[in-house]
Amino acid sequence: MKTLKDLVLALINATLILVALCLFLAWQLMSTVDDITDRLTESIRIFAPVRDEVAGLRAEISGLRADIAAIGAQGVPMTRVEARLDAMGARLDDMHARMDELATLPDRLIDTAIETAADKFARSLSAVRGCEPIN
Repeated sequence: MKTLKDLVLALINATLILVALCLFLAWQLMSTVDDITDRLTESIRIFAPVRDEVAGLRAEISGLRADIAAIGAQGVPMTRVEARLDAMGARLDDMHARMDELATLPDRLIDTAIETAADKFARSLSAVRGCEPIN
């Protein structure tokens, strides 16, 4: 009877140790994810003023085009200025496309971060078990 009681206590202790280990590893994983999320948030915050500036420049170019069209209606040739504005508009459109591409970057970075954290978690579990993977 005493042996059975000791066996049950050992089983409970082992279970509690495994639960504590799992909680610790989950806490480490969440800490890593939180750090990555903070860095991504800061990166997005850095690009917000640039995006606003690009939008403002696009609005200014649209206003200049309207002014040039009004001057052109009076008979003054403005083809050189229009060509420069068109080139600036094309550059701004390119910048806007790149900014849109950067806006999708956090999603890709989060996916990469989760995969990296999961790999780190799996390696930690393997190391705890004493089964180091062969690289």
